[in-house]
Amino acid sequence: MASYSVISHLAIRKQIEETNPAVTVENKEINNELFEQTDELLRNVPSLTEEPHNISQAISTILLKLNEICHDLITKKHYRTSFAFAIFNKIFKIYIQILDLHLFVDAILHYDPKRHVHLLRKLLDIENHYDFDKLIQQTSIKGQRELFFSLLKQLDSSAKLISYLQNNLNTNLDTDQILINSCSSVLYTILKVLNRIQITITDDDLEKYQSPLLTSIIRFMNDYFKNKEYLRVNERNNKKLMTVILRFIVNLTAKILTLRIFINIDYPQTCLSWLSLSYLNATGYLLIICTLKDIACHEEGVIVLNKLNCAEIVHQFKNEALNVHIGFIIDRNMREIASQMLDLILVLIVDPDVLFVEEVNSDAINQVLSTTINTSASLTFRNEWFHLSELLIGLMKLCTNDNILDFILQKNGCLRFFLTTLRTLLLDIGEKNIDDVDIGLEVLAIMALGNILWSISFHDGYKNDLIQNIDLIKLLEELRESDTLNYTLSYIYIPQQMSSLRRAIDGIRHNLQLLLPSKSENQFNSNRKMTCSLMISYSHVNIDFCRQLYDILSAIPKLSISVDFNTGKYLWKDIVETLVQADLIVFLLSKDFFYDKSCRQELIYVTDKLKTLFFPIFIDQNFKSTGWLHKRIARLKSIQFDKTNPISTCEELLSMINEHLYMNISLVRNSLDIKQWSDKEVKEWFMKNDILPELDEFYQFRNGNELLLYAKAILAYPWINEYERIRTRFAEKFQQKNQNLTREQFLQFINQLKILDKQVYFN
Repeated sequence: MASYSVISHLAIRKQIEETNPAVTVENKEINNELFEQTDELLRNVPSLTEEPHNISQAISTILLKLNEICHDLITKKHYRTSFAFAIFNKIFKIYIQILDLHLFVDAILHYDPKRHVHLLRKLLDIENHYDFDKLIQQTSIKGQRELFFSLLKQLDSSAKLISYLQNNLNTNLDTDQILINSCSSVLYTILKVLNRIQITITDDDLEKYQSPLLTSIIRFMNDYFKNKEYLRVNERNNKKLMTVILRFIVNLTAKILTLRIFINIDYPQTCLSWLSLSYLNATGYLLIICTLKDIACHEEGVIVLNKLNCAEIVHQFKNEALNVHIGFIIDRNMREIASQMLDLILVLIVDPDVLFVEEVNSDAINQVLSTTINTSASLTFRNEWFHLSELLIGLMKLCTNDNILDFILQKNGCLRFFLTTLRTLLLDIGEKNIDDVDIGLEVLAIMALGNILWSISFHDGYKNDLIQNIDLIKLLEELRESDTLNYTLSYIYIPQQMSSLRRAIDGIRHNLQLLLPSKSENQFNSNRKMTCSLMISYSHVNIDFCRQLYDILSAIPKLSISVDFNTGKYLWKDIVETLVQADLIVFLLSKDFFYDKSCRQELIYVTDKLKTLFFPIFIDQNFKSTGWLHKRIARLKSIQFDKTNPISTCEELLSMINEHLYMNISLVRNSLDIKQWSDKEVKEWFMKNDILPELDEFYQFRNGNELLLYAKAILAYPWINEYERIRTRFAEKFQQKNQNLTREQFLQFINQLKILDKQVYFN
């Protein structure tokens, strides 16, 4: 018998229920009969539209049969949970299909509205009657994914459900009220099932559901929260539905890898607007705050939240709503949870320097630390609202600030807590299967702790404690080499501030003098050098700027430039080798550089060990050096990067190189060479820069001078104007090749023209 239900053929890890052998044959016959009935209904629904005059009667008959099947599942005791769930899933497929038929309401009126309400209640009773939780937990990960997206697809494909979510139904019409009741019941029941499924989901998985389903769900909630006086059903049912929807969204945003979808549909803005409402219930506020906490765990989310003044809104909610809302006054535990999540949001989105000044007295840092310690005591490293990894990532960010790190470590037992927790996690993960639900989060927690210990290892006062627990480093190295790490890294979100486990291990070992690469101090003599080996050190957040600088400097024959994206050297031993061999190091200083532990280690190694010549370039005009950085560069001449004139910055850098290395490198603008290009050299320029060759054929530049004149003319106006002007003519010219000109292809041409227009040659 072919099954239309995903769950009916899922791989179940172990037998869920034992059956009595004496009635096995009888039960099998009953089960087959029920399967045949639901399969026949599924087959018949698509054919209903072929006889429009009988649709209403046919729908009534199907509803009657569904009512009987539901009654049978609830009242009879011999059905296994897996079988009941398979039938339950089929019933919903059938019901959603007939819900979308245009005579559905007429059929309900013919069938008997009261019996229809009873059917909806029975569907809920089935969900409550059987232990679906246990069934889903014992289903394979692959099976859970199939089930999740099968149910999500049912919601997404229903025109009536989408219409309901988009508020296109009129609560004052009896006919629409029938649809409202049907849609709300279906949505509530299916989302309850979806909320039980814990699988890894990415933004690619959800992209096809972004519109209309997810967008409509957010709009539906927003209309409810903003207009509670216009309720579509009674208030109690609406609250239950909204809670289930919010939990569904929380379960999705908790995956972190899905957050791009929710940022695209402006969900952060919507959540923050809900916090300003005074009449939501405490559970609703908690779920909204939990979503904001998840958004704050993602770099793009942090950018969005800061643009929306999230910190100010969080402060206001903490100071006002938490103290006056009746739900939080009655339930102190809910108030405590809300406060903990709000503090974690602040830790994740506010600059550590600002946080230390503004928040230490209000105990935000203490709160996050305390919550971390309490959560670590759980056998599963989580509670209903937090996983330990989220809290440790918050502490990891705090520990990049030396003042906050000292503040934390001065508390009795905090260093011991970090070491003990890491040991516990490493032992626990060694006993897990590679596909266990939380294994990715535990890996993330271990990586966060590795980064925290790396931050601690920069401070002499704590090095002895770390050396006494050096066996932890060996355990970390074993994990780094394991299949567990390689497997989980592919489906967990790694924050940009979190260095790899390998880099953290190498950093700790180096700071504890367990790695001893060395080089005698550079002795620069007065002999004129012919070439200069230069390394650029930067934060990967600033990679675009670094590439710009590299493109300019790498064209100078007398400079040999090393930078990780060019050399592919990211490990500490390789970085040390490059540092040792370099004549000069250029540090691109910014706030991101200051907080980056890799950058910190490189600069300290150069200044304190190698004594190599280095030049600091401030690429962020608002950044002022403090702490460990200021101590090492305060007396040095530095360069302020001029974004409006990068060439002048390069000239200043070259001047300093000439002065200190007794070289003679100069930077001269010279466009004569380009003007003298032949048509052949113009074609070579197109090929070298991966520009669509048909563009050269289209414009037919005869020499470099024509190309330069065109560049100056076209760059004076928005490039899109030229694109729109030529794209039709381009398509006509190359019609036989079936070659069209895309925006991306034309933009590549424009970008190269910009470089050409500012082209410099070095001697």
